[in-house]
Amino acid sequence: RTNVCTMIEDPMARTEYFEIVAKSALNRVQHMGFNWSLNPYQGCFHSCVYCFARAYHARYREKNVGSDFDSSVEVRVNVADVLRRELRRRRDGSLAIGTATDPYQPIEGKYRPTRRCLEALVDYPMPTSIVTKGPLVVRDIDVLKKLDEKTELSVYFSVPCVDEDIVRKTDPGTAPPRQRLRALQM
Repeated sequence: RTNVCTMIEDPMARTEYFEIVAKSALNRVQHMGFNWSLNPYQGCFHSCVYCFARAYHARYREKNVGSDFDSSVEVRVNVADVLRRELRRRRDGSLAIGTATDPYQPIEGKYRPTRRCLEALVDYPMPTSIVTKGPLVVRDIDVLKKLDEKTELSVYFSVPCVDEDIVRKTDPGTAPPRQRLRALQM
């Protein structure tokens, strides 16, 4: 792992980002409403206290479910290239992006692995769904429209609460609910 940068969003919390090289992009999934998953990041800046992915992080990544998950985020810098290579060998089924970590974390503005993965999917389309709390998804409307012209596409926004005081306690790294609702409208 190579230490890339440190972002300080809150004087009490710190997130470090590490560039990692992905060996694979697509993960085979069984017994779900999709066949493949894709996560451009490991760990999540959003720091949602109720996130189910924390348990996976502890079990398979040997990190604690608390601070390790949101204070150390790994950016899979080559994930789009790996995805493109994997998609050349036709994959049947559907893809879900953002199943274990949000694909539109703030660092997406710098590295853009999610956007680059969407561009690969435009070239090698398969039915795709995205789950996010990040309003940065609106940046990719142009690519999403192209993908939607070629295959089924769904974008799901997670807005579990609109009370900003509660959100600061339960989802401290997310954009305010109003920003997410505005992005949803777009």
